[in-house]
Amino acid sequence: MENNKKIPTKSRRSFLSAFTSADTTTAKPGMVKMLTADGKIVEIEKSVLEAASKNKKATNKEIYDWMQNPSKENK
Repeated sequence: MENNKKIPTKSRRSFLSAFTSADTTTAKPGMVKMLTADGKIVEIEKSVLEAASKNKKATNKEIYDWMQNPSKENK
């Protein structure tokens, strides 16, 4: 009657860690995943993202001057 071998029990934590461990091993340090306008996932460096967020926005006049607009030629 020595058949009472202990069956290893798995907790919810070990079950859920199987799904999350794959994501953490493929991620590179200093990289951020982002979604592009056409639906593709790309990885960029955090420093590039931080530098882009510090830029000031263009004013409407700057955009109008930059555009090639036929109405500007009349002036």
